Amino acid sequence: MAVDGLGRPGSGSEPRISAAELARSPLWFPLDCEKPDGVRLVHLDEAAYRAASFLDQRILKSNPRRGFCAAAVLTQAASQLAPAAHFIFHIGHVGSTLVSRLVGEDPRIFALREPLLLRPHAMAGGSCPIPLAAVVALVSRTWRTEQFPVVKVSSFVSEIAGPVMDAAPRSRAILMYVPAPIYLRSIMAGPNSRAESRALAPSRLARLRRRLSPIRIPDPGSPGESIAMTWLCEMTALCQAAAVFPGRVHWVEFERFLDDPRPGLAGVFTALGMSPDERAIDAALRGPLMRQYSKAPEHAYDRELRRRVLAEADWEHRDEIGNGMRWLSRLAGGHRLIDRALEL
Repeated sequence: MAVDGLGRPGSGSEPRISAAELARSPLWFPLDCEKPDGVRLVHLDEAAYRAASFLDQRILKSNPRRGFCAAAVLTQAASQLAPAAHFIFHIGHVGSTLVSRLVGEDPRIFALREPLLLRPHAMAGGSCPIPLAAVVALVSRTWRTEQFPVVKVSSFVSEIAGPVMDAAPRSRAILMYVPAPIYLRSIMAGPNSRAESRALAPSRLARLRRRLSPIRIPDPGSPGESIAMTWLCEMTALCQAAAVFPGRVHWVEFERFLDDPRPGLAGVFTALGMSPDERAIDAALRGPLMRQYSKAPEHAYDRELRRRVLAEADWEHRDEIGNGMRWLSRLAGGHRLIDRALEL
């Protein structure tokens, strides 16, 4: 009879998964805390990881094999591993998925995108039965000993960039951003982006106020001001991490990266402690990745289309973009993290 990771009878598709097997490779990925007594697992091969834009519930659309194990089993597996991942932290909508895919073209790198179990650790009131250090250890698993894991996180996980990097003492991080005017244009350009920004605005405002206390952060009074606040929240999170780990982070401004991606990508490899492979970089940049929307590769998207979209947003939403920039300018000089974000 098949049993799941809790030792309970299961359907034939739920094999018993030991801590040793979990520690051996990334084949079983801990997806989410579906129930209070354990964690749902999905069975992913190397190609499935390569295809996935999000290692969250959206991966279930591909109908992978599923398993279930106790949190204690995962924690035991993590205790057998050395946390050794590198990270891509970002403010959202700044090309982090593209850079993750580009570096993942190099066989020396195992790229993972947005593992769900990091998110509850970053959310106020979030609950996860797997300690943060154990999650970091689990996303450090690779297929081959010579591979380096590079984990692109969800934007708001930047809130815990410091603890995440503490959990992996040799980790390095790529910090991705765009200046505020470009960010405002990119969010205003898409109704889905605006809706996501509205939904996350209350939690981001609370995070920003905690980080910058005791200075007063005014309530945003318009959509543009709310998006500017979002930019400032995520930028100051990155700036805070950079101040703590100045020798372990590398800033990437996405618009400059797109203007000249070859040295930009080489700089990412160098920052991750790897010698850039010029032939591999050229092959990645000549391939389809630079002509696809990275989160949904079935859609065409390139530098020229992005420029047109941003220009249209600048024309159509000029008033709200101006509102956002004025909201930021009123905060200038109020805190070192604000000033650092504005000067980048």
